[in-house]
Formats: sequence, structure tokens, C-alpha cells
Amino acid sequence: MPVDPVGAHEDERFIVSMEGLALDVPPAWEARISRSGINGNDTGTSYPVAHAATIPLPPQRGDYGSNVVERLQAEDVFVSLIEFGPEAVDTPLFPRISELPRSIEPAEFHPRQLQRVLPGQAGKQVFFTFEDRAFCLYVVLGSYARRAALTARLEDLLKGLVITPRRSQ
Repeated sequence: MPVDPVGAHEDERFIVSMEGLALDVPPAWEARISRSGINGNDTGTSYPVAHAATIPLPPQRGDYGSNVVERLQAEDVFVSLIEFGPEAVDTPLFPRISELPRSIEPAEFHPRQLQRVLPGQAGKQVFFTFEDRAFCLYVVLGSYARRAALTARLEDLLKGLVITPRRSQ
């Protein structure tokens, strides 16, 4: 069942969680966690995907933010945390890390790191294995020129990210 808070919260933090993913969401962000439409394997298994943005999230959106990133203004940030299946754990693309990413340097963002290049925007993808789970953290900044200020907004969200081991099913 997706976690779907109503509207962006302007002055209070709130928590969304599902299947061992949790976000302590800062004021003026909106966040939802649901099951992914693309990262399943041949068995049809899907895994959680968390979306957070400084704009309202539309009900229909792609795992990497289609239908969201087109709406970003210069002061906005979009984040997608997509889980992949156990076959991706500890592969070269998903190296094991000991601590979750809590910040990304402004210099690491670039327009060519977007899934789809949109004028003025910049992105960054971080692939990793944590708690025996494989993830892609995908971030889009509404303005490449304002990346230093926008990474501070991003850090406020990332400090509230929690990933716990997957329960046996």
C-alpha cells in the first residue's frame, strides 16, 4: 500500500515508511513510498520506490520522476530512491557502503546526469548496496546554477533517510 500524505507540509516534519524504507521529511517537502513499476525481475517482483520533492507530487509519476521533473522550478529538488532486486546486491554497479549518503557535493551535479535533459536542471545518480539491499538514489535539481543552495535542501532530506534490512518473506 503506498504511503500518500496529503499535500506538502509547510512547517512540520513528518515520516513516511514502507518495507524498511523511511524518510523523516522536512517542512515544505512532500514524500511518498510505493512499489516500483520497472525494477522487478522476470518473476514480476517489484520493490519499493520513495519519491520526495519540494513541489506537490502528482499521483501518476515514473520511478525516475517523469511527470514531476518537468514541473520543477529553479528552487526545487526531486529525489527518487529506487530499490532493485537481490541479484543487484554487491555487483559492480551497486557497491556496498557502510553509511547512507547524507550529502552530495554541488560539483557532482551535472546536466548530463539527468535521465532526460531539461534546460537549466542538473542531476546525480548514486548506486549502492546497504543492509543487503541494492538502491539507486537519483536527484534532480531545478537549477544547475543554484546547485550549492539546493544541495543544502537535499541534505536536510537525506539526514532523515533510514534503510533497514529486508525481512525474510
